[in-house]
Amino acid sequence: MTGTEPWRTLWKEYEEPDDRGAVGDACDGIRLFTGDHSPEPATTIALAIAGAEGAEGLRDATQADWAVYTPQQAAVVASALFAQVNAMADTFVSLRRLIQQAADRHETAFPPEVADHLTRAAAAVTSTDHLGAGVVDALNACPDLVRLPDNAHETLVAVGALLGPAAKLTERHGPGEYTEDDDGFGCGCDITFEHRGRVWHFQRGDSSWDLVRGQAGEERGDGSTVFTEGHELGVTDSTAHPQHLVTLIRAALDAIS
Repeated sequence: MTGTEPWRTLWKEYEEPDDRGAVGDACDGIRLFTGDHSPEPATTIALAIAGAEGAEGLRDATQADWAVYTPQQAAVVASALFAQVNAMADTFVSLRRLIQQAADRHETAFPPEVADHLTRAAAAVTSTDHLGAGVVDALNACPDLVRLPDNAHETLVAVGALLGPAAKLTERHGPGEYTEDDDGFGCGCDITFEHRGRVWHFQRGDSSWDLVRGQAGEERGDGSTVFTEGHELGVTDSTAHPQHLVTLIRAALDAIS
């Protein structure tokens, strides 16, 4: 099975935001095994196991309510899934051929029913391939009605608005002077609010979003404060969906308060 329709290649064309490297982090190890060297059993088995781990990890990830933010992101995932279907069908056919070759070399006996099972498995996977265009194209055409933040500062402002009027945004820069460097700490601004009588700060940490307790701070000689009670919220994107972050903030507060 092959094809060059756009829905088949959408996943290849996906571009991450400049401050992310999640695709490379996930794929770099696999790409070490898919270069120009000749495949061997160790490579084949390693790729099969990596694919299984990736598939199960994706299954688990999509159980979360905030696994994707937009229909277009869902379209990229669907495109990649159908690419896996395409490759899986070809791989079942290749396994049948490889075992038949081993049988032809008199290195094994290849029962006809095993060959039949592999052929039927390839056909069963192939039967879903025709759905790809409809699924991916429909998702990609859905209107995206949410405006996500463009930077960490906009994320903070939006989260503060969702936390309500009692949440105070402390700005460390003047209007229009926002800059975000590559250290992952955003612009230095933070949000202060109270929950059950305790003061909390929400801020951009080291490539993370952190919730820290105000009363747990220790003053240093240079006037800065080191917080001794902090909680990473598990989201690394500086432009995460604000409602996603608020959901994590409330869940964290419920767990620790």
